[in-house]
Amino acid sequence: MIRVYLVFIFTLSSLLLSSCKRPFEYSVLEVRPLAKDLNTINIEKIQSLKPKDHFTFFFISDTQVAYDQLESFVKMVNKLPQDSVSFILNGGDVADYGTNFEYNYYYDNIKKLNVPIVTIIGNHDMLGNGRELYKQYFGPEDFSFSFGETGFILFNSNSREVAFDGSLPNLSWVENEIKSIENKRNIIYLSHITPDNFDYDQSKKAQHGKLISSATNSRLSLHGHTHSYHEAEVFNDGIPYVTTATLRRRSYVKVAVHGDSISYSQEFF
Repeated sequence: MIRVYLVFIFTLSSLLLSSCKRPFEYSVLEVRPLAKDLNTINIEKIQSLKPKDHFTFFFISDTQVAYDQLESFVKMVNKLPQDSVSFILNGGDVADYGTNFEYNYYYDNIKKLNVPIVTIIGNHDMLGNGRELYKQYFGPEDFSFSFGETGFILFNSNSREVAFDGSLPNLSWVENEIKSIENKRNIIYLSHITPDNFDYDQSKKAQHGKLISSATNSRLSLHGHTHSYHEAEVFNDGIPYVTTATLRRRSYVKVAVHGDSISYSQEFF
């Protein structure tokens, strides 16, 4: 009788596991991404589009645990008229605890988008094995790309997660990237944490401001982290620092580029 019971349990378990859509996860610390190098793939898609002097992109952030809202956002974007939005930027924190299943859930949603999406690393994405997961899923933490006459510089500003050891943000890298696209009409920056937030290394704040202000084509800096919408000129230099709310508030920022003029607005869905 016991033997029959054990065979039944084994058979039932096998059927349940075989019906799963993805491999069974044995530990929250495992690193088994469902895809790799997504930023490289999506940037190639962006750069394959016809360059435009006028284009629009959406900015979202802090999608962790915003499961229903992320699904709704993807559906909303996919229903928009063709060419109404060129691509999407995500300001980080796709995971809450840096776990494999959280990254996988994010991927399960964004793979349905009919426009490219580029994702940077947030502080929660660095917890546990999250930093390694980000590297495998998306690639380098600091990177840049261009679309037409607008350059985008994206970098890791999560200083607290490295105990303010001076390594983040890598402003020397940012400076080199600015120089490499100084011929572009616009530069837009994206990092998870604003330089006036105490989770950012405050010993680098003045250097950050001077660096961005010195580039005459710096137009806009985008951020997440605080879960609330906010905009300010952090360094009183005419460059707006815009923080978008968590996606749980069904909110995103719409950015429109018209030549060297850039406008933005908080939108809801």
